[in-house]
Amino acid sequence: MEPSWTAAILIYIGSFGPLVSAAAVTWLRGEDVRAWAKQIINWRVGWRWWTVALGLPVAAAALISIGIFAVRGPIDLGRALPSPLLFAGLFFFALILSGGLNEEPGWRGFAQARLNERYGAFRASLVIGVVWAGWHLPYFVVPVTPHSSFPLINQIGWIGGILTLSVILAWAYNNTGSVLIVMVLHAMANTADVIIPLVPEQILVDGVINERAVGTVTAVHLAVYTLIALAIVAIYGRQKLAKGEIPDKRSVGATERTETPPTDSHEVGERA
Repeated sequence: MEPSWTAAILIYIGSFGPLVSAAAVTWLRGEDVRAWAKQIINWRVGWRWWTVALGLPVAAAALISIGIFAVRGPIDLGRALPSPLLFAGLFFFALILSGGLNEEPGWRGFAQARLNERYGAFRASLVIGVVWAGWHLPYFVVPVTPHSSFPLINQIGWIGGILTLSVILAWAYNNTGSVLIVMVLHAMANTADVIIPLVPEQILVDGVINERAVGTVTAVHLAVYTLIALAIVAIYGRQKLAKGEIPDKRSVGATERTETPPTDSHEVGERA
């Protein structure tokens, strides 16, 4: 579809796929939908994790800004920050429609909890990251999305960023069991980049994207988030990405399912 309000609305309706499918699969398996959904309103995780969710992406944006400045990238540390009202508006938009409520109840609240036991937390986060990136791939060919205008270097860096962010979100989820916390962390990660004081005139020159400038920004951004993810793995360990117990499938409403063997030939025929 050509860019239009209809196309944009359809894209955002579709973005609720992880939420809707997680709820549907939980219900269709006869498991506890309420237990799964309670994670979305679990806010009692301690002030430290609220500080992480709200502050870590802002700190990362500050480090990215310093890094871009250090390599003489397209940045002006003297530029004014966006208004608090604009920042808050973008954050709440992301919290509901761009990575928070529409995605995290599926990626972390369903998939991470179920894959923690099978793969270990770190590997599970990477598996989810690959699926998560693949789920976004249509955005790169749909004209109504900003992804469709990304140069190749930005697309590659964006996929790398998905993988590193998946590790960070898994860490926050495994330590708290709260989907709400990872919704806030995800939304803030999507929002905090607006405080990086890039110089648009050095990125888009005479209507042409300066791929070298974009590459510099992308490389520094990816490097900072990779270092954060590696630090988490080093401190908390690959198996759990946490110090205590972590969510598993029973934490999100799953039950042990046992199959009753058929008792007669009639039942065998029905199952076949």
